[in-house]
Amino acid sequence: MRALAIVALSATAVYAQPSVTAGPQSAPPTAATNGPTLAQDADARRIIRGCAVGEVCGRPSDLLREFEVEAFPPPGGNPWIDERVATSKLEAPRFKKVTRPSELRPDQKWLDKLEMPDLPVTWTPRLIEYLLFYKDDPRGRSIMAAWLEAQGRYREMIVATLRKAKLPTDLLYVSMIESSYDTDTLSSAGALGLWQFMRDGGRIYGLRQDRWVDERKDPLRSTMAVVDYWADLYQRFGDWATAMAAYNAGYGAMLRSIARYNTNDYYQLCEYENGLPWEACLYSPKVLATAIVGHNRAVFGFDKIKEDKPEVWDEVAVPTSIPVSVIARASGATEADIKRMNPQLRRDRTPPGEAGYVVRVPRGAKADFQRRLVDLQTDWDGYDAYVMAHGERLEDVATTYGISLNALRKLNGIGRESELEGGCVLVVPRITAEAREKNKAKAKAKLMASGVDHKEGDTLIVPVPDKDFEIAGKRRVFYRVVSGDSVTSVAKAFDVKVREMIAWNGLDDDAKIHPRMVLVAYVDADFDAEKHDIALLDETQLEVVTRGSDAHLDLAEERTGRVRTEYISKGDEKLDAVAKRFGMGSHDLARINRISYNTVLAKGQKIIVYQVADPSRSERAEEQWKKTPKARRDKTAKTRPPRTSESDGPVTRPTQLEGEER
Repeated sequence: MRALAIVALSATAVYAQPSVTAGPQSAPPTAATNGPTLAQDADARRIIRGCAVGEVCGRPSDLLREFEVEAFPPPGGNPWIDERVATSKLEAPRFKKVTRPSELRPDQKWLDKLEMPDLPVTWTPRLIEYLLFYKDDPRGRSIMAAWLEAQGRYREMIVATLRKAKLPTDLLYVSMIESSYDTDTLSSAGALGLWQFMRDGGRIYGLRQDRWVDERKDPLRSTMAVVDYWADLYQRFGDWATAMAAYNAGYGAMLRSIARYNTNDYYQLCEYENGLPWEACLYSPKVLATAIVGHNRAVFGFDKIKEDKPEVWDEVAVPTSIPVSVIARASGATEADIKRMNPQLRRDRTPPGEAGYVVRVPRGAKADFQRRLVDLQTDWDGYDAYVMAHGERLEDVATTYGISLNALRKLNGIGRESELEGGCVLVVPRITAEAREKNKAKAKAKLMASGVDHKEGDTLIVPVPDKDFEIAGKRRVFYRVVSGDSVTSVAKAFDVKVREMIAWNGLDDDAKIHPRMVLVAYVDADFDAEKHDIALLDETQLEVVTRGSDAHLDLAEERTGRVRTEYISKGDEKLDAVAKRFGMGSHDLARINRISYNTVLAKGQKIIVYQVADPSRSERAEEQWKKTPKARRDKTAKTRPPRTSESDGPVTRPTQLEGEER
């Protein structure tokens, strides 16, 4: 209480103190009678609030959701309770249909005089609540004002497309609800664009989606697609309220609900426990409410709204993959203009390998575009398209086409290599076939030298569960894992089962695979890797060994410049003392032999040690060589000759050394 009192007194002193000067006063200072006023920084408050003082902050979708939860609480009202266990009824109350809204709200007679949209309107309490929200609630007014401003960009195009298809033109307002007419709108579920197409839905209705283009963001093409979708939904349900709810919840969910309750009445289904999702029951009234407001702007106080200018354009075809920056210069526009007109372009350039790709430029720019494009030819010509294969590294492509890895990434707008996969089309510099073949050999050499402790010219060591395993009638092939690969994606590329790929390679079912791993697969004898867009390794350049075998371990250490040696103790010897003789650490020796680092070796006990044979082979060997006593260096240097391709195979038994007398 004492603290609170101090705060209160302090506040009074600060806010009620009159303006006075020091010295004698003719009369005691008096406090203001109309309360304190604060000299606030409106700009700073805007930064803190996120919007101007007096405005309602937040995205329209968030504010609308806030209202809906308040006005139409979900069934049960408790998210922790399954609404299916709520009090059930044998028969839900019969939905009451009225001819005039004033029958539901006698206090709102003005509703009877509203102009109706070309979508059939069924008056419900929810519809009226939405209308009052847009008319009287500051949140609703803010939302609707923003929506009506944005509508100007695409209204003419959308209405014309709907009218041509002989569909209700007020389906325009579905896009208002779905995306606020913003082509960049992306939902948490992955729906994208003006009409919020999901990936599968977009593919069904012909919207291209690949690394370079996503036509779900294309305002014209997505509208053409959604017109067919609306026609199909209406053909299925024969009722616009049901069709709109199916657009929201999915036609399958709507059909299941109709079958479960054996009625095709959308409004009645919304009365039943677990009849339709809560959002679907709000969806049709919500769309109808926005359409009614759009037809009665003056009544709702939106007749002074200044709409965005309609988006108009000319279409031009480009001869090859061209950056947005060049298209902007050729059309006399800014890059921002071209991006806004072509939101479907994902990488700031038209897709490679497609002559005649059509782009949009500002109205009136078409006449001079081709002439200007020719003038800028040196900025866009000289590039080709290249299709990546599964298992092909981006750095291999860069080497093949004589370009740095960073330059290739920038040219193709690549943020992460894991976003690439077999079949991706890349933009590459145009070079001669002779140069390409020469560079390809360099790329292959770099690939083979990319193994652990490998150098250029070495064969690539590939450890597998059993190097002699065969499957009758099948051919063994080898695939190098690249960034972004998964067992599932590799199995799909080879058209084999995931469980087969896991078994052939001795993999963990749940763990990820990683770049530089090499997987073995067994395919049909006539398997064509090129047709499957797969880059296979040349088995003649591989050293296939059984994983963990002496051959594997011998070869692996040989690549580091060391020799695996079997050491036989002649008496009680500390592991640390033995390790020092070979320039090793006791912990390393313990790890290699899977024993404790403070082990004392008994007479005749055998362990494996690594002794340096070629200190120039690796940093590891060089470091160990420096720690090796000079007397042993003279004994052990070059203890066995390097392996050659003509040798009989890897040494499968390590060299033996007997312990030294102490």
